[in-house]
Amino acid sequence: MYALREALRQILRHPTASLATFFTALVSFALLYFLGLLLWNLEKVVQSLEKELEVAAFLKADAKVEALITEIQAWPEVGEARLVPKEEALAQLVLDYPYLAEAKDLVENPLPDTLRLRLREPGAVWAVAERLKRLPGVEGVEYGGELTERLVQVLSGSRLAMGVLVGLLLLNTFFSVMGSIRLSVESRKEALSIMLLVGATRRFIQGPFVVEGLLLTLVAGLLAVLSGGSLYLGLSRALQGLLPFLPVLGPGDLLRTALGVLFLALVLGAGGAYVASRAYLKEV
Repeated sequence: MYALREALRQILRHPTASLATFFTALVSFALLYFLGLLLWNLEKVVQSLEKELEVAAFLKADAKVEALITEIQAWPEVGEARLVPKEEALAQLVLDYPYLAEAKDLVENPLPDTLRLRLREPGAVWAVAERLKRLPGVEGVEYGGELTERLVQVLSGSRLAMGVLVGLLLLNTFFSVMGSIRLSVESRKEALSIMLLVGATRRFIQGPFVVEGLLLTLVAGLLAVLSGGSLYLGLSRALQGLLPFLPVLGPGDLLRTALGVLFLALVLGAGGAYVASRAYLKEV
């Protein structure tokens, strides 16, 4: 109780420094939480696209279909290879575009027989496509890997930018906590010196300062999680209204990310306060 009472007294004694630290931490944790959720959601989108990824091999009229399927299914990257006859492909095309129903009876079916491949390793899509092109009887190859590859590149770049941004935000918060605690220590120099002279332990003296740092960062972390989570939920609902197939994070994912942010808030608050108060005690 002593440590909590003294921490609250110090926060009220230096409201400007305390508010500066609080808002610095609030902005840092809100950005960290919201951007973390967006990055995780982008990873889910990429994983969803990879699961649906197919490679289509268009066959020539004289292709030996059975031999091709046997050879392709022996490839370790391929999970499934199935033949889509040109009649089935045309029927699906008519289902997708009903206005072609009358035209299909007027001309010969222009579509080729197609082999559709599902891969065990989505990352091997380019290599599989190149190998397919060299097979006898294959006229052309098509795959939706270009969009996935671009998203993976965006994801890699986002991870790097996120890492740099997070590092800067956390350092800013850490030093802001240290500055606020240092000001509290300076204002109580005489009282702390007397406490040391009468036998108070260093841990006892540091306790109120550590609690002060924890209060500033944990309250900021809680508000950041609430505001960042509300913003993410609003955006995700709007996006799902436009794109119902788009995967979004569930409540459990939001909770796990929130706990990670609050843990960082605890470490930065306690760590910054401990380092600042310990530096003073070393001087003494």
